[in-house]
Amino acid sequence: MTEHVHFEVGEKYENMKGVFEVIAIHRDSMDIRWEDGEEVSTPIALQQRIIERMRHEQELEDAQKAARTKKAKGGGASAAKPFEGVVDGDFSDSVTRTTWRGRGQLGGSLARQMKGGEFKFNSWAVMRKPEVHWLDMKRQKQSDLPLQAKFYARLEPKQLCFGFHLPRSVDAAVSDKGDWQALMTWLGKTENEDWLRELCTSLQLVVCDLTGKAFTGTIEACEGAWSHHQGDGDATAIDGLCHFLSSAAENSPVDLRIEKRLEKSAAIGKEKAIVTELASLFESLIPLYRAVAASESMSA
Repeated sequence: MTEHVHFEVGEKYENMKGVFEVIAIHRDSMDIRWEDGEEVSTPIALQQRIIERMRHEQELEDAQKAARTKKAKGGGASAAKPFEGVVDGDFSDSVTRTTWRGRGQLGGSLARQMKGGEFKFNSWAVMRKPEVHWLDMKRQKQSDLPLQAKFYARLEPKQLCFGFHLPRSVDAAVSDKGDWQALMTWLGKTENEDWLRELCTSLQLVVCDLTGKAFTGTIEACEGAWSHHQGDGDATAIDGLCHFLSSAAENSPVDLRIEKRLEKSAAIGKEKAIVTELASLFESLIPLYRAVAASESMSA
């Protein structure tokens, strides 16, 4: 299962030259810093191809080794098991010895359940992270949209989180012409923000920034209003989600999530029905995805 490479500022990756850190992302390129301090600008698509090829070659080598070991032990081939739900060992900060993200598991099961709509979704596992993304296949191939909106599922040691994800770069050339600005324009209409607030209230969704740089804690909806909850337990009322996000993200990268959270035991207890639970939420959030895709088609 070769993983889709999704670059994020501040994260480290490795290609044939060695380990590098992403320090800035532009529309088609990114600035990286090698471990020796050297900084260069490189095409995003090029680094994706290099890393994905390296990982594919490693997977082939690992598969060949496993096949030789099984043959030496006299073991026969066995059919891959269908997805039956997440299990205790999947809940970790690591993806070692887990298979739940694959297209033969949750990734593909959910993509198949979302067939027949206006978008054609497929899944991509995030490299070295216990997270899988679902994107429209046509949009995912667009190199001019490096920071795309997507649906996702993420496992943490104590919970499953799933919903709508939209990253934003501090580079205006990327974010102001991409999905982020499209979403802010859409949310700027009162009727759209009202709809999202009501949805978050009824489905108990929270809004958060995984980078913690634009804002910390969660934004929650209750009784017709938004409030900002932080670690001290206090909640602060905010005038509007669009205004809050636009201001918070003005000079900071954002890893925006609008998500539902299920405790570990509840997620495991749903077994394979967890696929239906995720698909139902994603269908409810489709207006957000449609908003960014529609904006793109109007500007084309």
